[in-house]
Amino acid sequence: MYFHRLLLLLIPALYLVVPLIIESWQGLNGPWYLPYLIWLGVIVIAFIIERKQRNV
Repeated sequence: MYFHRLLLLLIPALYLVVPLIIESWQGLNGPWYLPYLIWLGVIVIAFIIERKQRNV
């Protein structure tokens, strides 16, 4: 039950923070695929955490 409460707080916070992060990514003088690499890293970390929790 606590997990659902966390999601209710996290989703509105993401709607507020993600536009700021995207603007800062666009201001970087890096390669065009940098945001995609960062999102790929986030997805891989979430997958690893989920896999460890299911094995416990």
